[in-house]
Amino acid sequence: MDLEDTVQRLLRRQEELERRVAELERERLGRRLPRAGPVPPPLPRSVAGPPEQPPAPPAAQPRPALETRLGLNWINRIAVLTLILGAGFLFKYGVDNQWIGPGARVALGIVAAFGSLLAGEYLSRRGQAVFAQGLTALGLALFYLSFYAAAPLYHLIPQEAAFALMSAATAAACAFALYYESQAIAVMGLAGGYITPPALSAGENHPWILFTYVFLLNLGALWIARRRRDWKILEPAALAATAALYAGWYEDWFNATQRTPATLFAVAFYAQFALAGMRAVWWFGQLLAPLAAAAVWDRNPGYLPLALLFAGAGLAVADFRGWPEAPAWSLLCYWLPLWQWKEGFPWISAAFLLFFAWAPWRGRVRQRAIRVADLLVIVAGPLAYFAVAYFWLNPQYHAYMGLFALALGALHLLLTKLLWVSEPLREPETWPALVSIGVAFAFVTLAVPVQFAGFRITIAWALEGLALAWFDSKFNNRWLDYGAWTVLALVIVRLLAIDLEMYSNPNQFPALVNVRFLTFLASCIALWLGGLFLRTPIAAGAAYIAGHCFMLLILGLEISGWVDRNLEAGVRNSVLTVSISIMMALYAVALVTLGVATRTMLNRILGLGLVAIVIAKLYLLDVWILSRVFRITAFLALGALLLAVSYLYSRYRPRLERLWRGNSVD
Repeated sequence: MDLEDTVQRLLRRQEELERRVAELERERLGRRLPRAGPVPPPLPRSVAGPPEQPPAPPAAQPRPALETRLGLNWINRIAVLTLILGAGFLFKYGVDNQWIGPGARVALGIVAAFGSLLAGEYLSRRGQAVFAQGLTALGLALFYLSFYAAAPLYHLIPQEAAFALMSAATAAACAFALYYESQAIAVMGLAGGYITPPALSAGENHPWILFTYVFLLNLGALWIARRRRDWKILEPAALAATAALYAGWYEDWFNATQRTPATLFAVAFYAQFALAGMRAVWWFGQLLAPLAAAAVWDRNPGYLPLALLFAGAGLAVADFRGWPEAPAWSLLCYWLPLWQWKEGFPWISAAFLLFFAWAPWRGRVRQRAIRVADLLVIVAGPLAYFAVAYFWLNPQYHAYMGLFALALGALHLLLTKLLWVSEPLREPETWPALVSIGVAFAFVTLAVPVQFAGFRITIAWALEGLALAWFDSKFNNRWLDYGAWTVLALVIVRLLAIDLEMYSNPNQFPALVNVRFLTFLASCIALWLGGLFLRTPIAAGAAYIAGHCFMLLILGLEISGWVDRNLEAGVRNSVLTVSISIMMALYAVALVTLGVATRTMLNRILGLGLVAIVIAKLYLLDVWILSRVFRITAFLALGALLLAVSYLYSRYRPRLERLWRGNSVD
């Protein structure tokens, strides 16, 4: 549709340029240009003689001087508008002072309008086109003024007749603008029409007459704009005038009894400008219509079906016009006024499903590519829906809000299946499904703190991070990788910031069989397995090492709690120091053993690193703070454990050397 209109506009422009060039040539030569005859054959070089010089191109016509443009164009337009306002004020003043009867006033206006049109036609034929355009526009505006005054102001004719006459004036404005090929006539004639209602206001409220009149004016403006697409001022001017008149009426006259005309004409004006050719006009129309309806209904649930209607219309425009930004803009315009409402959950749920269906409608039904702006709808739509619903429902239904978030996550897993492309030709074809699954896991992550409290949040996040890592290993996608280590990072932060301080008194919990140890154990298992599934080497190694660090930390805390509960204060520090050193040494032996058994170099290196820490602690700290008995115990126990590590390397030396030579390390 747009391509065909563009070609037709270019053809019209070409014909206009050819006509003007022909006129310039006729004026310069004083005669019509002869038709081009057949081209004679070229003479031989010896007979032809020197080539003739081509005729010089006609001199370009100079642009009008600034003085001419100001004196002829702009002052003419300003004069017309000034006369229109003056005529309106004169009518108003005549009403106030009872100079002449209403019929005579209207008749004088009609006579003046006909006179302006005739004078414009006469001067146009005499070559004064610009000045004639101003008179024509003045005549059209006087017609609007006269017909508007005849019905709502003076009640001389019935409303039906006034509407018919206003429609005729609108049609005349369109015809004259196209006849003279003048955008100025269209603009000034319509400007006079829009100025007429406030200029002739008699302090009475007539919304049906006013808005029907404006609707007819808009039809004329949009029809001309459709015929002459290069007249770009008409559509935004009509929208601005409509918004100004609607806002002025709302400010002066609106009350609850006026909701019917205010609502119907808000919908009617939206429908008019939804058909506009300029994107910017549709943008502002899509924004202003819900705002106007929200002001009319003022926290009344009756607004919600209107908002849904505008949202659906915005998506229809997006589908018909193919504008990539239209769905996201419609989404924003829908949710923007809704923060002041407190009820209407079924209506916003219907709107959520409407925008939720946009991506599969475009991708599966229409068989069109899903664009970047459509991805914004996939992300922003459910987030806005959950935020508003949570704000409305949480005070009474807090116990179900986590399940609500989980349900949204499940819906987006279904959307992921609908958007999944099994054999993509290009990477962007995979983006919609990836964004959808990201939204799904975001809601699952959000459901945990909403539904649960305390340690359950950490455990649920750990399981979610592990699930993401497993999906990453199956589908080999970097976004799943990013999501997995992001959730596992949340687990680490929560362990350190909250769960670590779960028990302030060591007498509150038994050794190992307590909630804190269960939380750390589940998190460590998730970090270890996540390190196996993640594909990014740095993230995988960091998760795996973090799991061992937190296991050492929780074992140390458990030992500390046992010592505080069961031993006297005099020996607590010595027992704690020796116990932690032995625990670390045992852990190191376990890591080295695991590394040898599974042929994983990382476990062996971690074990050796932990051995080094134990040795440093033994010789730099323990030997100076422990009493003789505990010092002997520490050295004997740690010596035996270190000897066990040495035996492992001695026993399996050939195998380890083969692994190093074959570079078969994990």
